[in-house]
Amino acid sequence: MKDIVVVHLIRAHNGIEPFRLFLDSYRDNQAGIDHDLLIIFKGFKRHEDASEYRKLLASLPYLSLEISDEGFDITAYFKAFGHYSKKYRYFCFLNSFSMIQDREWLKKLHSHIIRPGVGLVGATGSWQGLGMRLPNYNLGSAIRSKILFAGKDGNAWDGITYVIQAIWRRLTFPIYFDSFPNYHLRTNAFMISSEIWNRLDFSPIRSKMDALKFESGKKGLTRQVLGLGKQVLVVGRDGIGYDMASWSTSGTFWQSEQENLLVTDNQTRNYQGGSSERRAFLSFSAWGKRAGNGS
Repeated sequence: MKDIVVVHLIRAHNGIEPFRLFLDSYRDNQAGIDHDLLIIFKGFKRHEDASEYRKLLASLPYLSLEISDEGFDITAYFKAFGHYSKKYRYFCFLNSFSMIQDREWLKKLHSHIIRPGVGLVGATGSWQGLGMRLPNYNLGSAIRSKILFAGKDGNAWDGITYVIQAIWRRLTFPIYFDSFPNYHLRTNAFMISSEIWNRLDFSPIRSKMDALKFESGKKGLTRQVLGLGKQVLVVGRDGIGYDMASWSTSGTFWQSEQENLLVTDNQTRNYQGGSSERRAFLSFSAWGKRAGNGS
C-alpha cells in the first residue's frame, strides 16, 4: 500500500480553463511530499473528448479514471475511493475549481492527518447552519420582497417558487442540519485516511440535498468523524492545524483577506472579488460575525 494519492476532479461541463488554472497552481507549488496524482474525467462522452486536457498533463505522471456526469463531486470521490482504497493510506480530494496557494501544501495537510486523534483535515471549514443569524433576517419579509421584486420583473412564478422553497426548507432543514454554529469541513479540498473512510456510513448521493447532507448534515462527513472521537482541523498556509473553535479567526474561509488559505476555490474567489457589503454578508453567514475583526 502506498501512502498518498491526490484526487483532482475534472468536469467536462466546466470547460478546460478551471483545469488549466489548477494545473498551473499544482506545478508552481511543489507538494513537499511524495504522492500519486489521480485525475477523474467526469462527463466526457468519448475518451478522445478529453485529449486537450491530456495534452496539458503530458509532462506529469498520473492515473486516470473516466466516469459519467451522473451525480455530484462527492459521487466521483466515492468512485475513486472504491477503485483505489486498497492501494493508498491517505486520499486528498480537490474539486474542479481548486487552486493551490502555497508550497508544501500537501505536506502541511499530511503532517496533521497523521497526528494521533485527528480524523479529517482540509483547507476550509464553516460554522454555517440552519440558523445562520443573518442580520434582520425575517422569513415573512423576505418572501414578500421576493414576490414584489418578481412582480415588477414580470415573472411572478419566481416569487411563488421562492415561497415554496423557503417554506420547504424551514420545515425540512431542521431534520438534516444543525442550527448555527454547524461545524463542518468544506469538501473543496480535504484529506482523510482510507481507514477512517471505511468506518463511515453514508447514504447514496442522488440529489443536491444529499450532497449538502454529506458535507454539512447531522450524519455527514464531519459529524461522523467527530462521532469516532477524532478531531477535524482546518490547515492554513502557515501550516497550523486549527481546531473548530478557531476556524473563524484562522484567516481562511470568508474572513478578512483570506490570507491564510492553503487552497482556494470558486466560493473563496467569489468572496475575494465581492463588494464590502457582499463580504460582510458572506462572512456573517459563515461565522455569525464579520470574521477577522472580531465584531
